[in-house]
Amino acid sequence: MRHTRSYTFRIALVALGCMLAIPPAHAAPPLRVAQLESLRYPLVEVDAQGKVSGGLLKTLGDRIAEKLGTSAQHSLWSRRRTEAAVLAGDADIACYLSPIWSDEARDGLWSIPVLPQIERVVALRGKRLPSPAPQDFKGLRVAIMLGYHYPAIQGLFDAKAAQPVEETRVDNLFRLLLTDRADVLITSEAEIEGQFRQFPAQRERFEVGKQAFTTVDTQCLVSPKSPWSLTQVNAALKALVSSGEIGRLAARYGLSMR
Repeated sequence: MRHTRSYTFRIALVALGCMLAIPPAHAAPPLRVAQLESLRYPLVEVDAQGKVSGGLLKTLGDRIAEKLGTSAQHSLWSRRRTEAAVLAGDADIACYLSPIWSDEARDGLWSIPVLPQIERVVALRGKRLPSPAPQDFKGLRVAIMLGYHYPAIQGLFDAKAAQPVEETRVDNLFRLLLTDRADVLITSEAEIEGQFRQFPAQRERFEVGKQAFTTVDTQCLVSPKSPWSLTQVNAALKALVSSGEIGRLAARYGLSMR
């Protein structure tokens, strides 16, 4: 009888071990978050191994996943491939995008507005800082990113009433001002904050306009092939917005909501 009980006990332990080793059938799948590899601090941070390690958008993705009752898996994609990856089902979601920037995903599954992308005007401290009004840019050399469009002042550029000075890197925009090859620059808050984090001494050398030059409400693109629906993602985002967490998150990374 003692042998039988011992044998039965061992069988029970083996069965329990097997049950613990098998994940529950209803386990939630991870939220696969596509991040743009071109973005840097404060939006995305990448470690020495090339993996997403921090930044506002990683934190946002993690919090969306938590609201969905799962965990986030972050992967890097080129700007050209990000939306295609989401539409094809290779990722569930990508944020800090806008349908007005996209031809490929214009009719995709877009979430509620989440974070604004705000562009501001920057000048050397002590120099004239124009307001966002187009007429304030008359006669100025304006440092801008190559390939970007600025409809508000394009008419001035076309009429030669203002001079665009194009660059391919944000740090070079600031260098144009430091070397007196441009009077002002226009770039996003995130790029400004990233520049000042990389070059802390420059924060005191430049003045950033308090009024937004442009504001675009960015959204999350949700894959039509994701196990997570647009309704679920929107519910998670609405909870984060209504609690004020999105605003606090933006402030933590040096960005504003308007």
